[in-house]
Amino acid sequence: MESLYPYFLVIHVICAIIFLGFIFTEVVLLSRIRKILGDEIADSVYRVVLSRGTKIMPLCVVLLVLSGGAMISRYIGVEKGFFDTTLQQFLVIKMLLALLIVLVVAISLISHATKRQNPLKGYGHLVIFALGFGVVFLAKMAFYW
Repeated sequence: MESLYPYFLVIHVICAIIFLGFIFTEVVLLSRIRKILGDEIADSVYRVVLSRGTKIMPLCVVLLVLSGGAMISRYIGVEKGFFDTTLQQFLVIKMLLALLIVLVVAISLISHATKRQNPLKGYGHLVIFALGFGVVFLAKMAFYW
């Protein structure tokens, strides 16, 4: 498993960039379209962007979870401990935040697939954006404290 770690890391980073880049685009950039260009154009742009996103994001999330799980097993486990070091504590908190992101994504995808109203509509991506920022922050800080 140790020899595969660099591959998992590359997959994880690429998927994280794609996933959080999409969320950043939606939360920060596309939200301004409605204010500047109006509802009709904004709805058209959102439809195009989100239709592509709902096709790409499930794969990104699955790869993020799988590669993250493979990588975290290097530092956390029954033999290595779970909360023994500051690194492990940061990584466990990071993992919990990432699982919250997966939960929000799952709720959104299930709502989309079943054509039901998303209970998180309007603020789901904002929640994911905040949690994603926390995950990235914890990932970086974990190796320096």
